[in-house]
Amino acid sequence: MDSHLNIEQLDQTYQQSDELFHSFIDDLEIGVGVYNANASPVACNPAAYKLLGLSKEQFLGNNAMDPYWKVSHENGRIFEQSDFPIIRAITSYKPLLGVIMGVTRPLQDKVWLEVNTHPILNTDGSIKHVFCTYKNVSDQFDQ
Repeated sequence: MDSHLNIEQLDQTYQQSDELFHSFIDDLEIGVGVYNANASPVACNPAAYKLLGLSKEQFLGNNAMDPYWKVSHENGRIFEQSDFPIIRAITSYKPLLGVIMGVTRPLQDKVWLEVNTHPILNTDGSIKHVFCTYKNVSDQFDQ
């Protein structure tokens, strides 16, 4: 019976920590997205999809390099697919920090984001996920 009680306690502890983690991530003002090795989103917090002017379903239904996005560098040059921070993290297996991206949202307004990506590897060294954060830095740019 002791082992049964321990499993129940472990399960309860796991559920409590999972709830705490989700409440913490959900309340962040910084957007958080998790992408698979194909650059498709698998999870996000509300700030991530709100920063992009999307619903959660729309965010999760898009690919990181969807041509729908009009994404530009600070100098106005459009991001090539290979320039996207998520793709660079997947191909280099290294974090990419402080990338500034101008994203034209569905209502045609532009938001400037600072993007950070961190690849998460499987035990065999392949990409499991890419953890990505989005911070609104629009106040640093003339609109």
